[in-house]
Amino acid sequence: MAEVGKIARSSLWISASFAIARAAYMISQIVLARKLTEADLGIWSLVYLVVVLANLFRESAIAQVLIQRGIEDKKLVNAVYSLGINVSICVFALQVGVGWLLSLFITDQIPLLSAQILGFPVQISILIPLTAVTALVFLIGAGAGTHGAVMSRQMKFRELAICELSAGLARLGGALVAVHLGAGIWSFAIGELSNAFVESSLKRSLSGAHFRYQLRPDPAVLSEVIGYIRGMIGVSLAVYTNTSSDNLIIGRLLGVKALGNYNLAYQLAMFPVFIVSTINRVNLAVISQQTGDRQRNYVCRCLELYALVAALLFGLAFVAAPWLIPLLYGQKWLAAVPIFQIVLVFAYARGFMHILGTSLNALGYPGKNAFINWMLVPLSVPAYFVGAKLGGAIGVAIAVALVMGVVATAWFWLSVCRVAGWQLSTLIQPILLPTSIAVGSLLLLQVIPLPLPILLQPLLLISLYGISLSVLSKGEIPRSLLKLIKRTLEREKAPLDLPKSEGHTDV
Repeated sequence: MAEVGKIARSSLWISASFAIARAAYMISQIVLARKLTEADLGIWSLVYLVVVLANLFRESAIAQVLIQRGIEDKKLVNAVYSLGINVSICVFALQVGVGWLLSLFITDQIPLLSAQILGFPVQISILIPLTAVTALVFLIGAGAGTHGAVMSRQMKFRELAICELSAGLARLGGALVAVHLGAGIWSFAIGELSNAFVESSLKRSLSGAHFRYQLRPDPAVLSEVIGYIRGMIGVSLAVYTNTSSDNLIIGRLLGVKALGNYNLAYQLAMFPVFIVSTINRVNLAVISQQTGDRQRNYVCRCLELYALVAALLFGLAFVAAPWLIPLLYGQKWLAAVPIFQIVLVFAYARGFMHILGTSLNALGYPGKNAFINWMLVPLSVPAYFVGAKLGGAIGVAIAVALVMGVVATAWFWLSVCRVAGWQLSTLIQPILLPTSIAVGSLLLLQVIPLPLPILLQPLLLISLYGISLSVLSKGEIPRSLLKLIKRTLEREKAPLDLPKSEGHTDV
């Protein structure tokens, strides 16, 4: 088994780099939100829905099979690399086409651009050129996903962190320069292109791997992993449907201004979960190379660590939102505050589902993972529609919290435990204490009137959470966290007990 300190350091590299890159994204979002309108942000939210959909089929998603299966088989790696490049070209065309379909689906409050087509003047929705320009990221990044997968399998997470941190800063720089020059909503697209160029260039340079492209990948080799790839894409499509239909419904029924407020709140609430999904690349690599009880114990530890950190972070976000969001983004975004607080329920639960879903993929059950997620679609989409009709954007947020936060969590945990053969009580026990303490502390702050300035509420929440956690665990949790921190910071004396290679890797 890989040394705990090594795994923790890998997670620390990935999470820290992602947090900094995400912070850079939030800075750009704050600047753009102040300079642009709610409608502008709503239009970009629609474009980003297309980007996320296309990302489900990008090379990095396909190349995950190398993390699970290994990189020893050169024919397999070359086939996956070739397939990834071919798919990247197809996805570019797919995104352009979907952008056109989206422009037909949502027409209200969408600006029109004048253009010449075959010599005739026409007006087209701004959604079409925006999605087309943004689709260039797939051509720029073709092949880089396989380099990233090889680095993940070799546990080169420091190099991956450098790639993603640099790319995040490039996105920030590109967007800020563009908006300063008056590019308006196009600043978002320029930021995405800058991100893709830097990330793909660094991955190709730092991976040290060489691949051979084949126009027609070996079908015999691909047949060995096509089921895994299909399952992974099925999972992603199901998650996309469950977590993006709310945006489409709001954009269609309530308009892009309401969507701008909702999307801003949603992206802020999901920030810690995005970090967890990034760390899950470490988890996928580690769990794939373990067996039996070690896999289950590792998953339990991941769930516990997430609960300990996320319960406090989401609690702090809840109490700070009423003054922090208007302070950062401006008073015009005040309507996003209650939406943000409600979506936090789903965001907290989603972190657990990310960890459990990654575990199923590592165990070789992506198809069953996809089935578990698809079973939620008939419940989630109608709930979003009803929520929009009855309560507007806040109604949709409530539907997300209840259906995807409460109902989906119960269904997901039960299903995953049955598929993996794990005891439900074993997986739930590590998260009960931090979750209960965080909820209890929040209720205490909300129910009992305290003669304290609102800025002191986060400090009081931290005190209540820390003291309660230490007392009720009899000091065990603080001691365990200190040991983990110590192992993470200690200098290594032995190499990581996982496959890795030095220098260039020819595959």
